[in-house]
Amino acid sequence: MKKLTYLFVFSLLLVSVEAGAKNLKAYLSYYTFNTPDNQPYLETHISVLGNSVQYIKTQSNSYQGSIGLTILIKKEDAVIKAEKFNLLSPEFPDTLNLKNFIDQKRFNLANGKYTMQIIIQDNNNTSNKDIVNQDFEINFPTNSINISDIIFLESYNKSSSNNQFNRNGYEMIPFVNTFLPTSVNKLSFYAEIYNTQKVAPNESFLLSYYIQNAEGLNKLNSFVQQKKINSKDIIVLLNEFDINLLPSGNYYLIVEVKNRNNEIIASKSNYFQRSNKSLGGDLSTISGISYDNSFAAKYNSQQLIENIKCLSPITNQNERDYTKSLLANKDDIQMRQYLIYFWEKRNPGESAVKWAEYEQQVKLVNEKFSTPYQKGYDTDRGIIFLKYGPPNNIRTNDFDNRAFPYEIWQYYKVKNFSNRKFVFYSPDNIKNDMVLLHSNLVGERNDPEWKFKILSRSMKNADDTIDSDYIGQRLDSDFNE
Repeated sequence: MKKLTYLFVFSLLLVSVEAGAKNLKAYLSYYTFNTPDNQPYLETHISVLGNSVQYIKTQSNSYQGSIGLTILIKKEDAVIKAEKFNLLSPEFPDTLNLKNFIDQKRFNLANGKYTMQIIIQDNNNTSNKDIVNQDFEINFPTNSINISDIIFLESYNKSSSNNQFNRNGYEMIPFVNTFLPTSVNKLSFYAEIYNTQKVAPNESFLLSYYIQNAEGLNKLNSFVQQKKINSKDIIVLLNEFDINLLPSGNYYLIVEVKNRNNEIIASKSNYFQRSNKSLGGDLSTISGISYDNSFAAKYNSQQLIENIKCLSPITNQNERDYTKSLLANKDDIQMRQYLIYFWEKRNPGESAVKWAEYEQQVKLVNEKFSTPYQKGYDTDRGIIFLKYGPPNNIRTNDFDNRAFPYEIWQYYKVKNFSNRKFVFYSPDNIKNDMVLLHSNLVGERNDPEWKFKILSRSMKNADDTIDSDYIGQRLDSDFNE
């Protein structure tokens, strides 16, 4: 059987699956919702790229593809929900102008932790088959105001039909990806707010939704909307932002509910990446920056190069593209101007102070994580440290001959998320040379097989199995405590 390779790109409850050489490419997104009578459910969206499917000729002389899908929902290793079906493409007159096709499923589930298993194959090329597992949680407390996951939409239109994409009088076609290319000029989204009437009947709230930079966590003032809402069984949010002027970079869409005291009582976010090649950004203003009496004036050429390189963990895509040419040219004036630009953009009036704080952090990661061939700020642990600060807890194992050396970092709070973990390990069995293997933080690497890979040191060949008791007792303990 031909083995599919899967590329995982995680965001809030998002996994994208790429399968096969030329063959099957599909994306899966999944979201959690509730109902007025507290009957939570999981909603899955599966989008298959039309040009990645093998087609056969039909009796009507057109072409059609067929994808076999099995979705299993497990709780404590027991299958509690199952759906097996074939997803058929539209019939095309030829195979030159193929379109993507999509399906949606819903599963009623109680609050709790689950594992979803996806089995996917091209029915016209059955050698292309694989299995993906992903943990998820449904959590809608009945005694507090909470928000559903946020769905990005490809389109939405008023509709009285009763098809699978209809919700609250609209047909909503999901955008099953977190990458928004230049061709996409609107960020449309949908979410629901629950329990306002139950928790605070006849009260009013402030509903805010905005775009936040994922690197600096700065709210973008040009992308902020808010409105007053009154208590209801379910409050529906269906809206959009014009993102023609949103530069390339990594972002969060945030939805918040505040009470009369301006306190945030519920919040939800969804991560996305933006590529905007039509927008040059504000990098053109760098050449006019004065540096003579600035903090950047004291550095020599080699120090400036290092100062620019060490910013990599906290730069956006536009800045990364710019620094490639900057480091190639090695112009001291331009590097000084860019260093000022970088910190002034993020911290107006405090650029010198913020750079000094960051510089100390860089010195620290260089001392702790540098290897003979890599500066600390270029290592995975150094990058995570510079992006999110020092972890609150570190659990280390470098003495068990059944496992590769590993570290598990715990952050009580990262960005808008609580209790985020990062798993580093050394597949070369070198204690101070660790790579990021897995994280439960949105936007970072996520590998469902991370425990297997750490314990694979004890395998003599590919057919060996690993002691499941050991995995559960040690790795699960280190990750979950």
